[in-house]
Amino acid sequence: MTRGQAAKRSAVLCASGSLGLTPFHPDSFWAGIKMRPDVVAADAGSGDIGPFYLGSGHWYNLREWEDQDLTTMLMGARACGARMIVGSAGGAGLDKAVDLYFDLVSATIRRERLGPLKIARIYSQVTKDWLRDRVAYSAPLGAPWPLTDQVIDETANAVAMIGVEPYLRALDDGADVIIAGRSCDDVLFAAHPVWLGLERGLSLHMGKCIECGPLVATPPLQRESVIGIVDVDGFTVEPLHPAMRCTPASVTGHTLYERLDPFHQAGPGGMVDMTHVAYEAMSDRVVRVTGSRWVEAAEYRVKVEGSGWVGARKVVIFGFRDPVAIAHINEILEDIRREVVRVVGADGWQLHFSVYGRDAIMGARDLMNANSGHEIAVLAQAIAPDEGTATRIAKLVKYGSLRAQYGGKFGKGGGAALPGDEVLSPDQEAYRWTIDHLVTIANPFDCCRVEVESVS
Repeated sequence: MTRGQAAKRSAVLCASGSLGLTPFHPDSFWAGIKMRPDVVAADAGSGDIGPFYLGSGHWYNLREWEDQDLTTMLMGARACGARMIVGSAGGAGLDKAVDLYFDLVSATIRRERLGPLKIARIYSQVTKDWLRDRVAYSAPLGAPWPLTDQVIDETANAVAMIGVEPYLRALDDGADVIIAGRSCDDVLFAAHPVWLGLERGLSLHMGKCIECGPLVATPPLQRESVIGIVDVDGFTVEPLHPAMRCTPASVTGHTLYERLDPFHQAGPGGMVDMTHVAYEAMSDRVVRVTGSRWVEAAEYRVKVEGSGWVGARKVVIFGFRDPVAIAHINEILEDIRREVVRVVGADGWQLHFSVYGRDAIMGARDLMNANSGHEIAVLAQAIAPDEGTATRIAKLVKYGSLRAQYGGKFGKGGGAALPGDEVLSPDQEAYRWTIDHLVTIANPFDCCRVEVESVS
């Protein structure tokens, strides 16, 4: 079948809501394979994991779990003659992650004698020169600052979140397997229906519904598979674990997931208009959705994510159970900070305190932050330009917590309890989001490239 050829349906099996996070359960996956889907797909990345993995280039998941999920997906896809599609490889969608997934899949093809198969690699990492050439065509999205040369210089790595078109080109080229860099979550699931000529708005809405796998259903049993089937008038969503159900409420709820506007979902090249969408229960487990439509934009814009290095990071954890110390925790932490300034100096470092049991999650927005429990834990993160300075700050924090002086205290000893005497050294240094911007580009392939290779 070729692009645009009339088709009545396209069935897309979402193997996992997050490839490699933990291995997905095989029973519901193979139940989906028995339904003979056209595509077996999974998203492997997210901005939710924070800026560290993009900036540092480290892997988010265990490589053995990624290999396990990729192998199971490939074996299932070959068993039913489906294509296999993976987006946002490695968590952040860097080019080297695309290449690693290519190597893992190629090894499985050779080991299991599945070839020859065509594998498409879609790269979406962008260079600093690419960014500089497009500063004038950018606008902040989540970032509170404009894109400037200074911001670009402070960025270690950046990726563009591609739309559906690069996937369509890979399908045009006959790809049996598509491995892509950073992508919008919905497009890798929508690609095959759109390629067949089915309505883009319906296809993308279906992709939005199944991209997190079991979260579209109730109960949202983790690591289970779901299937979405697009036809000329709408689409259906069905969970593949017998204890799970899709209901109009669960599907509507996931449509609204991570969205401010309940009726419009913007993406590269346009938006999905859901103003007139209807959700109908076809059974106690299957929901049908109709009414979504695609509205093309005058300009083609993509979101670009960038991350930059902040410093080395050390961590100290300590707790208080003394109600007097808890009542004076702000005073204790300020005394610690003043001691750091005295010893290390006032500039060039950061010290962040998160007080669990009070307001660590919500911060100043927590309306109950005055009502601490009977014990609290403080997570202190010291960030500095070098490991030695970060260690010195962390040790000052530890000693300060043990020797804290505060009003109403009885005795001379410290009131803090520590899980261990050592300063913790996380594998992750400190990174921050530098780029969260929309960039207008000349065409959908201006930010990516597609390469196809046959593997035997």
